[in-house]
Amino acid sequence: MAMQATRKETPVSMRFRDDDLAVIDRGAALLGLSRTEFVRRAALHDAQLAMLNQTVVRVSSETYADFLAAIDGPVQPLPAKAIERLGRNVLPA
Repeated sequence: MAMQATRKETPVSMRFRDDDLAVIDRGAALLGLSRTEFVRRAALHDAQLAMLNQTVVRVSSETYADFLAAIDGPVQPLPAKAIERLGRNVLPA
């Protein structure tokens, strides 16, 4: 007999002002989502953004020294191809 994985869900109770709830309901309706799914997605999105903004990047001492040298060094002009791709005029250094 195959075992089925059980999905654990925990209910969360929240309080909203009527005007906030109206905005949430309108947004959910526009996306064709239930209020619960809309709020769940919004909460997950903001949680992921918060975690991404707090990410620590670990590098070797040598790489960190190279990074500091690059940001402390003189500004290097962009290659012509990069300027073309940006679609704007950049004054030469």
